[in-house]
Amino acid sequence: MATLLTGDLIRAARALIGLSQIELAKKAGITQKALGEFELGKRPITARANEKLRRVFEEQQIQFIAANVESSNLEGTGVRWKPRQPNSGIKTI
Repeated sequence: MATLLTGDLIRAARALIGLSQIELAKKAGITQKALGEFELGKRPITARANEKLRRVFEEQQIQFIAANVESSNLEGTGVRWKPRQPNSGIKTI
């Protein structure tokens, strides 16, 4: 199972591809209200919503990353455009 997205990561990915909450929610098949609550941390993201959002982001060539450390904690998380060739030192989440 993929790592659950945080509100900050969802907001950053949405900004990178230039979609409003309404547009992203429609593409993902979730409500704008739920998306807004996920982004603000008012509601924990469900596995199903996480999967739907990831699908949309992957179609847009968005990649979620973190520092490649031995710890199970995610450090230095962020989003970027998916590179043509993978970079060492970064793990995808």
